[in-house]
Amino acid sequence: MKTNYPILRQILFAAMPLVLLAGCSDKDDPAPIGVAGVEMSKPTLELSLDGTERLTATVTPDNAADKTLTWSSSDEAVATVSSEGVITAVRAGHATITAAAGGKTGTCALTVNPDIYVAGYEQKENNPDVAVVWKNGKKLYSLTDGKRYAGAWSVFVSDGVVYTAGEEGSENGKDVAKVWKNGTVLHALTDGKQNVYAVSIFVSGGAVYTAGYERNENGKPVAKVWKDGTELHALTDGKQNAYASSVFVSGGVVYTVGQERNENDKYVAKVWKGGTVLHSLTDGKRYADASSVFVSGGVVYTAGYEDNENGKSVAKVWKDGTVLHTLADGTRYSNASSVYVADGDVYVCGVEEVRENVYMLQVWKNGKVLHSYTPADQKEEAWLNSISVWDGDVYTAGYDGSADGYFGKVWKNDGELYTLTANGNASSIFVYTGPER
Repeated sequence: MKTNYPILRQILFAAMPLVLLAGCSDKDDPAPIGVAGVEMSKPTLELSLDGTERLTATVTPDNAADKTLTWSSSDEAVATVSSEGVITAVRAGHATITAAAGGKTGTCALTVNPDIYVAGYEQKENNPDVAVVWKNGKKLYSLTDGKRYAGAWSVFVSDGVVYTAGEEGSENGKDVAKVWKNGTVLHALTDGKQNVYAVSIFVSGGAVYTAGYERNENGKPVAKVWKDGTELHALTDGKQNAYASSVFVSGGVVYTVGQERNENDKYVAKVWKGGTVLHSLTDGKRYADASSVFVSGGVVYTAGYEDNENGKSVAKVWKDGTVLHTLADGTRYSNASSVYVADGDVYVCGVEEVRENVYMLQVWKNGKVLHSYTPADQKEEAWLNSISVWDGDVYTAGYDGSADGYFGKVWKNDGELYTLTANGNASSIFVYTGPER
């Protein structure tokens, strides 16, 4: 049989590429290089409420096949992060920022710090006191021009808006209670015919509540609450001296504390709910005052003092009208100025006399001393006025006296955080954690 070599050669040449391909192994193609790790430019970061910062992340090895990074935040209510690694703070709190590539991750532990607002006053060169608001240790607003005496006694921040309560002298010599919004007068609570004082402010549901007192035509101070600049409650009838010291709104209910003189010329510490007495905290046999109120879980906590049988005022905390903690032993003067409840713990600030007219600045937690600020060699008067707690940190405001003046200060936990003024007072502190959720 005759072989057809030309046809055979064509078949062999046609099959040759298939034979060659079949002989090639996958091992001849280099495998893509995977990601070994992702390293953040900062393992930890702190931002202020309005802060932004860009993080970078390095993917190793440098010749990894796919180095595409994906950014994420564990809590976007605290901070967001862009596809470029730009972090924007939203609310005070903690979040983990993660950069991921090729199944590997790098992280940054982020803390967004709250803003610290303080209201008070300062005096310069023997001029009248000026009402002031500070933010994070720096002066934010001078509420008054220094031509007449003024003071700011309480501050509250809601959705970034700063509300302050206090008073300013008028041309007829009367003190006018005022509310400021972002440094500008929002309400003058009275017409200036009588002395009126606004000492506490609270914002709830967009309404601004203010507590204080106004002297009537007989010169008697009447405890009052105003809502959005208009009188809401006259808590007392004006027959005896009375003062409202603090206001708190919870569940739409307005709670106020203060004191009212009785027929024996003793002051009774009281709590009002709406415009009616909820608790008389003391029996009226000795002087007493309720300085501060805080409502948590429907429970009403009050701080103040009551004189003992030796005439020494004793710092106390009441819970729903009953003594919860007696904070000092009564051998020397003590006073509880402000109360704050966080995670079920009751924090109080105030003072305790260490020798005549010299006071140790104290913070108590659940009835026990937590911090003492004043040095043992303190020779001048000092006072703590206000307390707030966030994330386990305790912030207080007051003043510390020295031969060089009265320094308005803020303390955090057991140390000084800010000196606000060399001659004045830090009356009220508010820890602002960001917009309402």
